[in-house]
Amino acid sequence: MKRVGKGWVLGVAVSLLVAAAVVRGLFMIGPIEEQRNRRFDERRLADLQRIASSVEFYYRSYDELPDSLDALERLPDRRVPRLDPESGEPYTYRRISAEFYELCATFALESGESTGLRWAHKAGPACFRLRVRR
Repeated sequence: MKRVGKGWVLGVAVSLLVAAAVVRGLFMIGPIEEQRNRRFDERRLADLQRIASSVEFYYRSYDELPDSLDALERLPDRRVPRLDPESGEPYTYRRISAEFYELCATFALESGESTGLRWAHKAGPACFRLRVRR
């Protein structure tokens, strides 16, 4: 019977530890597709929050809500995101009344607790009814 050297055993042990660490790391960060979807949803939410900020600025500047997102182009130094970063579909804006409006997007995943109640959403199409601050 051939004897196995200590170096070989040590090499196998180190290889197994590295493989276990990689598997554990992948398990901890979740599936790659889920992480990708989460990043897109974070971007969608950030885009909607930027749009809401621009709508607020427009309201303070013109004392009325814009009729559409196109009107926000009149604002100085305001680049307003208008398209979903993944699908390229436009975000939806709708003026409901003199003080209320709605912003809509389609999300891949349900929001976590960190988004807060105002921006909480399920997976799929979601609309947020917002009121301008006077």
